[in-house]
Amino acid sequence: MEITLTVQLALTIDPTEQYPLAVITEILAKQNITSILVEALVECLNERSVKNFCGEKHAHGNGTERFQRSATCTRSAVTTAGEHTFTLDYVEDTTAGEDEQSHFRPVENLIQFDGKKRYQEDISLKTADLATTLSYRDAASAGDGFEKMPSPDTIQRRVKDYGQKLSSFVSDHIPGTEAETVIPDGTKCHSQDDDRSQHEVQITLAEDDDGETRSVLDVSVNADWIDIASDLDEQNAITDDASVVSDSENRLVTAFTAEDRYHQLDLVHVPRSLRHRLSVDGALELETRKEIISDVSGELFHLKNSVEKHRPEEEYSAIRKRIARTRERIEKTTWQLSQFGSEKAAAYLRRGLPSMQTFAEKALDGIEVRWTSNPVERAMGEVAKRCKRDWMQWSRDGLNAVLQLRLVKYQDPDRYNQFFDTVLCESLNEKIHCTTSVEATGGEV
Repeated sequence: MEITLTVQLALTIDPTEQYPLAVITEILAKQNITSILVEALVECLNERSVKNFCGEKHAHGNGTERFQRSATCTRSAVTTAGEHTFTLDYVEDTTAGEDEQSHFRPVENLIQFDGKKRYQEDISLKTADLATTLSYRDAASAGDGFEKMPSPDTIQRRVKDYGQKLSSFVSDHIPGTEAETVIPDGTKCHSQDDDRSQHEVQITLAEDDDGETRSVLDVSVNADWIDIASDLDEQNAITDDASVVSDSENRLVTAFTAEDRYHQLDLVHVPRSLRHRLSVDGALELETRKEIISDVSGELFHLKNSVEKHRPEEEYSAIRKRIARTRERIEKTTWQLSQFGSEKAAAYLRRGLPSMQTFAEKALDGIEVRWTSNPVERAMGEVAKRCKRDWMQWSRDGLNAVLQLRLVKYQDPDRYNQFFDTVLCESLNEKIHCTTSVEATGGEV
């Protein structure tokens, strides 16, 4: 089907003035030309569609045809082109049975409206995208390029809808991922639900071998790490010998390090965790605690630098010596802390030392393991910017939806854009061809 529209535009200007291009553009934008064209095009398609069923209006013999013209009604819609009001026709199928639909709008065989919703998919998706960065209220007032924006409540409903759909979309691509590096972490957000004051947020990222690309394996709210890990295992999303890089949270480590997997404790977390335990123990003066933290941190990062220096040249004996030296010095510090009565700090070093050196031990086998969980820490920063302000309180479903959109957009933008294209049926663009031409047909000075 081909539709041709003729556009008439009358522009009056003072030839003694010079107009900035931006002024001309603004004047044309105020004419809502795109919105007018959309309405004219849809109504033209409406008439052609009705004609295909019912023939020309008032043509002789129409009264005996199966399909009869029926009522005409208006349909309002809002898109990124503006606010529209369409005049559309119903057709009656005179042979329809009692259980069959007898009245329908033929144009809807060509044009898909988003159900009975006023705001169509294009503007809904754009506002949901804005809500990944802005509050619902700010998102509603941020669409300067749109004639009309949904209300904050409408945006909230659409975010929940798209968040659930995106979660399913991502889940469909998870099976068979077989990630060799997994980086999980958790945080908390304020809750508005009656049964809890805070929501537990769990994020699991996968990283490829060279560390260049990462993807979201799972985003959950108030889930159990055991259930998350088991679900990912069932989908073959993680290899049996994957490396797990995280902090020392017991539930997390236990859930992901079953079988032959190995755990690397984020070295950046060690000074912070050790500082906290030394403070809780209260057995040492502040300056002594600082010195111990500095010594332990220095040993670990010396080991890290040694691995980075010697691994490319396969100088494994140097790495082996540094591992032994690091272990010896930290074990000595652990013994001293026990003697001083700082049991929590000593237990932390004793229990965590093997995981602190995993990246170095694996380097001896020619396997590169990252020593920091920085990627998921940056993802947590995205959570904090959008969801952890003091005045923000969330329902479980609302928080989960925003996190799905925000984190997939941040961590895996290609998949995020692919989801948007799928919702908007971008593949149909190839089946639509549109050309535009403008001809000056008159005017006077």
